Amino acid sequence: MYFARGTLPPAEPTVPLQGWKLPPETHKYRLLAQPPHSTYQGGREWRVDSNRFPIAKTITGVVLDLDPGALRTLHWHPNADEWQYVVEGTVSVTLFGSHGRYRIEQLQQGDVGYIPQGYGHSIENLGDKAARILIGFNAGIYESIDLSQWIAGNPADVLATNFGQPPELFGKFPHHDVFIAGRSGAGK
Repeated sequence: MYFARGTLPPAEPTVPLQGWKLPPETHKYRLLAQPPHSTYQGGREWRVDSNRFPIAKTITGVVLDLDPGALRTLHWHPNADEWQYVVEGTVSVTLFGSHGRYRIEQLQQGDVGYIPQGYGHSIENLGDKAARILIGFNAGIYESIDLSQWIAGNPADVLATNFGQPPELFGKFPHHDVFIAGRSGAGK
């Protein structure tokens, strides 16, 4: 900024002599102006990481909408901690870690939740209206492992041996990733 005596500058800035030179990376991303990253029977997810917003090298953002009764299925993030801010609604967050550690918390509009890296967790909409959660991760690339994806990626005999259950039981599980399950169950 320069201070000089002279006439008042125009309301609209004048073009520099070299023309406008925009920076190579912008610091603004209009997440909700984009179509959802994914749409499911029980909700929608908008996601932005450094793949779509190159300047976000150490952070990922998600807006998650869950319809009444919908569940963001059990999953964990191998590369990041997760912070949740409830914009609208009431949700139940179930969290578990090794050695039998677990916690179930009910979060409402304005509440913040935290999930340490690698902890399994799910989010369920307890209300009769859609819930919206703003989620942040401390990694520039989004990674998650969904339990349904993990189970579907293993043979029934291996699951039966490790869980001490008959192999037929695992044939009843979804054979694909279930990101959000609607009130009536799994589906996309």
